Amino acid sequence: MEKDNILYIVDYGHGGLNPITNKYVTPGKRSPKFKDGSIFYEGVNNRVVGKLLIEKLEQKGDTAIDLVNSWKDVRLSTRVSRANKIFAENNYKDCVYISIHSNAFGDGTKWTSPSGISAYTSVGNTKADPIADLILQELQCTFNESVKWRFALTDGDRDKEAHFYVLRKTHMPAILIEGGFHTNKKEVKKMMTAKWRNDLVDSIINGLKIWEHTYA
Repeated sequence: MEKDNILYIVDYGHGGLNPITNKYVTPGKRSPKFKDGSIFYEGVNNRVVGKLLIEKLEQKGDTAIDLVNSWKDVRLSTRVSRANKIFAENNYKDCVYISIHSNAFGDGTKWTSPSGISAYTSVGNTKADPIADLILQELQCTFNESVKWRFALTDGDRDKEAHFYVLRKTHMPAILIEGGFHTNKKEVKKMMTAKWRNDLVDSIINGLKIWEHTYA
């Protein structure tokens, strides 16, 4: 029997901190050093944002699954296999895959100027397009002119398209969100705040709610 609610599979990109060594496990995927020697690690922040998204989705009565649930840098093929297996074994009304990331520019050794928020779906017209577009619409309403918007604006769609493995190989609508540039010093300082993270997550959920009532 089909379940009435929607299953959200949340994937936070890259690895986190090894709990034994306290070392970051993913090459690259980090900011340049701040003056105090600290570094922003993308995989660590992805986990903070992803877990917050899961928590808030569940508070609203949705079913959300932590795809990685580990500090390890899980292979893309493993992530996709897990997601497809969950989708096949759970007979929900709909299922959406959300991959949380942040963006970067340059070689990672110095701060650079590119900034902004974007969302990706796979190439072509897909069921993920309206979901991504509504999420970006809500993000734009929340952040307004405080960030740069990296929209595609092809055929009116805000989301960009890419051949990312997790977008191509998943069997459900899949979206990858780049929630700011961690190589932009001004932006990454905002990204590290509770306000930015909550605004990002709340906007994603608002977009999902509109999609649920409109399309699902």
